Amino acid sequence: MNNTELKGRLMLKVVGILYIIFAALSILTGLMAVVGGAALGIAGGESLALGLGAIAMVLGVVAILSSTFSLVVGILGVKWCNRPDKAGTLFVLGVVLTALAVLNLLSSFGGDNGSAAVVGALIGLVLPVLYTLGAWQNKQSLQ
Repeated sequence: MNNTELKGRLMLKVVGILYIIFAALSILTGLMAVVGGAALGIAGGESLALGLGAIAMVLGVVAILSSTFSLVVGILGVKWCNRPDKAGTLFVLGVVLTALAVLNLLSSFGGDNGSAAVVGALIGLVLPVLYTLGAWQNKQSLQ
């Protein structure tokens, strides 16, 4: 099969590149949170500053870990967009990303988040759905 016949190839490549860009920015933000939290904890000297610094560091580490997963998914999407034999793996990764985005959407309801959080979560659902759709199209091309 000619790789240009893969229907989801371009979608996987574009979404993968977007994932790489956004993940790199998120990793940098997470690193800044870790460094900033450490600086706040060291410079503050008081229990409140120390606590806030520790929270910032933990959130930074969580952001780095989740962004690393997104970075790997993006790299695999770009690398394997031409390989129909890897479409099943990309599809599973897309389903995992979509499930995480749906959980994020569900958690945005309620509380004092307001409609901005819901709109942001809906926007955050677009890339995983497109990634999964591209992988599914490649998977269908294999059959």
